[in-house]
Amino acid sequence: MAAKRILLLDGPLLTAHYWSAGRIKVEGEFSHEPVGLEALATYLKKHRSSLFYLLADIAEEGFQLEDLPYVQGGDRNALLQRRLSQYYYNTPLSTAISLGRATTGRRDEKLLFAALTRIDTFAPWLDTLREAEAILAGVYSMPLVLAGCGPQIVGENGPVLFISVTSGGVRQTFFDQGKLHFSRLSQLATRNLDEIGRTCANDSAKIFQYLVAQRQVPRGVALRTVVLASPAQTPVLQDFCRNSGELNFEFADIAAVARQLGLKEVPVDSNADQLFMHCLATKTPVQQFAPANERRFYKLWRIRSALTSVGWIVLAGCLLFSGKTGLNIYELRQQTAATQAIAATDVQRYNTILEGLPKIDLTPDKLRALIGRFEALQKRTPALEPLLTHLSLALNDSPRIELTRLTWKIVDQLDTGGKPAAEPKPAGVTAPAATGGWVTLEIQAQLPLGLVTDQRAQIDLIENFAARLRGPQTDVRIISRPFDIESDKPLKSAGEVGELQAADVPKFALRIARLM
Repeated sequence: MAAKRILLLDGPLLTAHYWSAGRIKVEGEFSHEPVGLEALATYLKKHRSSLFYLLADIAEEGFQLEDLPYVQGGDRNALLQRRLSQYYYNTPLSTAISLGRATTGRRDEKLLFAALTRIDTFAPWLDTLREAEAILAGVYSMPLVLAGCGPQIVGENGPVLFISVTSGGVRQTFFDQGKLHFSRLSQLATRNLDEIGRTCANDSAKIFQYLVAQRQVPRGVALRTVVLASPAQTPVLQDFCRNSGELNFEFADIAAVARQLGLKEVPVDSNADQLFMHCLATKTPVQQFAPANERRFYKLWRIRSALTSVGWIVLAGCLLFSGKTGLNIYELRQQTAATQAIAATDVQRYNTILEGLPKIDLTPDKLRALIGRFEALQKRTPALEPLLTHLSLALNDSPRIELTRLTWKIVDQLDTGGKPAAEPKPAGVTAPAATGGWVTLEIQAQLPLGLVTDQRAQIDLIENFAARLRGPQTDVRIISRPFDIESDKPLKSAGEVGELQAADVPKFALRIARLM
């Protein structure tokens, strides 16, 4: 934060003050002579990085009140500049202060045009500031400072005349509803209390007559007049400032006001210079008198300060981000260490379990090979549903055949058992290529007991059933027939059928197979 230094101009002399945390220190006094201006230039270069506020407390001031149509943007700026050039054509130190808009009619805007009318008084000081490249925040006057802090002292209700004593003399400032309307400075010759009291009383009466003539206060109503003075000097001033039908005097304690506004060093007399400089440093008015070219270095300082602030903000953001990232890294390291500890514990527990298992002659490589074979076998395991469905359809077409037993297995190669590998196939039907394992169903079935003597019927029924099962993808082989004649069994005639037992039921077996 740049240091604030206030240059108080109250006539031919300019006094430099340093403000810091509610305390004001005098650092030098300079005259408008070449020697004084050279000393001022040396002082400015010594404090090149400070902000300088030029505060004028002189009598050469001008105030004009006017109601103007409410406009905005560039039109408003052009209108204000035209009015300022008409009122104060001989000085660039002028400004316009908005006092608000009317509540009725076309709602014109009430404006106070103010200026420091003698540019010759400021020319040597401004030239020195410009040549030293000092950071001039602005040119201010006591009325502009009072416009900011005066309502806190006198309130914002009704018209009030505020009287204060400064190095320049006795200043009378008129407020209406907390808004500055004009200010006037009466210079003093001796600065004794009697002169101050007499000036306060006489000038207050003159200002009242002026306000009545300007219709800013009504006739027949006493004007509230507040005098800012030290408690030790108030009795002397009260002898001169007596209430009348026109003026109603009140006295404000300058020490209490200074404490209220945050000034650390309370004034010992009625001089309010330090109080108003403190108000300028803490509540800098928005309006000021210096033209743009005089504040060029101040604008550059503001740009530089803004860029510096942005840089600090970016740096703070980067530090916060890096801090957060560092915290995340720390947490990840803690989690990694915890995970590694858990993993080590699990490995130790696993090794303990392995040591407690029975010892087997199986190496990890063999186990992996076994698991690989098992997985390959699982992938090769066929579904029995198609083969069983095919069998069930054939049994539906041959209701006289009764299924007694099924045996399912997988073989790499069909076993012919010394017999033909397959029954003859119809024309146009090709046997499936033996390029893999076979899924086989060995079927054991029986025929009706009534066919025990009719071998021709048995052969036809078995052949038809086998033909029904046989297909392009299905290999069928009859394993046994019920009519085989064995040497140790007698032949039976048709007349002995009634004596047959259940064990004599014709039985046969066949095998159906499909490639996996």
